[in-house]
Amino acid sequence: MVFAMPVKMPSLGSWFLATLCLITVPAKLVTAHPHMWVDLESRIVLRDDASPASINQEWLFDYFFSTALIEEAGLHPDGVEAGIQLKVTEIMANLEPYDYFTVIKRGNDTLSLALIGDVTAGIRENRVWMNFTVAIKSHVDLAVQNFSYAIFDPTYYIEMFHQEGDTIAFDGDAPAGCSTEIVQPNPSADAIALSQSASLDTNPDDTIGRLFAETVHVKCQ
Repeated sequence: MVFAMPVKMPSLGSWFLATLCLITVPAKLVTAHPHMWVDLESRIVLRDDASPASINQEWLFDYFFSTALIEEAGLHPDGVEAGIQLKVTEIMANLEPYDYFTVIKRGNDTLSLALIGDVTAGIRENRVWMNFTVAIKSHVDLAVQNFSYAIFDPTYYIEMFHQEGDTIAFDGDAPAGCSTEIVQPNPSADAIALSQSASLDTNPDDTIGRLFAETVHVKCQ
């Protein structure tokens, strides 16, 4: 089941959590952080000059959230597909102020990005997925400049990881000697203890998510 929608966003929500609150999430998810899980796939889309043009992403939501989302979508008068379209539109609108949970770096500089193209979504083995692409507004010369990106929820409400053993592919011809590496997070004991505090739900900390985030690095010899 696959469908596409034009990227025409409604008025912005104040936070991604506002969308989640529209869905009945199982009680077992309201303990310590994280409360949700997303399996990631991503790839680096290159321009003809081998500079990164965009990052394509697929988010595969966990079974608990997917079940709640599908049940809620089923209430739509036009059916499940239309209901999921509506919910994914709400999710993307709430993600926009947070750069779609994507941080792209050229050296130490954070680069601006923008959503481009259509957002697609569907159901795979009872799990909801969505696919979208964010464009990189600045030029990066991979041969001489460090390039990296991370996809994470800054409040760590959602844990987001590529599948174990995944590799990040280039869509296009990369400069000779370039490869990618997914560097795993190494949070401190204090950070882990903080993530297990129920107080994060009443007092969100938008710095904790970075401590639990993977980072994708491009290395060129």
